[in-house]
Amino acid sequence: MLGKRYFKISIKEHLVIFNTTYPSCLNLALLSTKRLLIGLIILSTVFPAAARARDLVISLPLLPPLVEADSTGHLLDLARAMDRVYTDGRIKIIGPYPFVRSLKNVMRGTADMHMPILLNPLVKESDLGFSHSSDTIFKVDFALYTHKDNPYIRPGNLARFSIETVRGHCQYFDFNIKGSSSIESSLRKLSLQRIDGFVFSMTSTDIVLNKLGLTRVKRWYYNTFDVKMVLPKETKKQKKIDAILAGLIQQLKQTGEYDKIMGPISWLKFSDTL
Repeated sequence: MLGKRYFKISIKEHLVIFNTTYPSCLNLALLSTKRLLIGLIILSTVFPAAARARDLVISLPLLPPLVEADSTGHLLDLARAMDRVYTDGRIKIIGPYPFVRSLKNVMRGTADMHMPILLNPLVKESDLGFSHSSDTIFKVDFALYTHKDNPYIRPGNLARFSIETVRGHCQYFDFNIKGSSSIESSLRKLSLQRIDGFVFSMTSTDIVLNKLGLTRVKRWYYNTFDVKMVLPKETKKQKKIDAILAGLIQQLKQTGEYDKIMGPISWLKFSDTL
């Protein structure tokens, strides 16, 4: 065959064939590789953003009014604003999911971040399967909701009663509390006195409470939590994403867009008047 030589060597009556290629073919291959590398260098110089692009994925839970089922909500607007100012790639939004599933998306590597998450003073971060962002997105008031016909229950004696919170938040309490599939189901059970109390974000719970029109429910202040983002546990990746998020939030605050989006949530203060 043109450009090839064959050598036959008999070793213990077996035929071994060695195929060698002329140096001219090797030089041609090296030349093609060199041209390819030069082309890539030129491309990265002309289009530097394409060369360093780092797309991120953010997972969001279904959590009205922060994230609604119809693709609206304060955190959805915040994620979209972050995507607009992120110049090194895109921020892809996935969800909304049930809260625990969205959280696990980061732990499993399906997403780079999840929001929101409450900073838990009862648990060390080293014991968690994820990390928190350095920046606090906002603060949230948790309220205790009880039935008006129960004169004995107080925020300080909840261990004696049947209390629920949204599933995925039980670890924020130092007493036995049950996880609930939804705010609505817990409030309906509370109205029927099938449970003694419900503890969760005042902002999210009040919307559902007003929608249901339940009038025999009383509200108490329970606690205030810092709201963070969930990041991967792995150190190098976590630090890179954390730095990116801090820069994006800072940009949005400087332009006033952050206050425009998150102001209605972050400015809310507890009131016992329903």
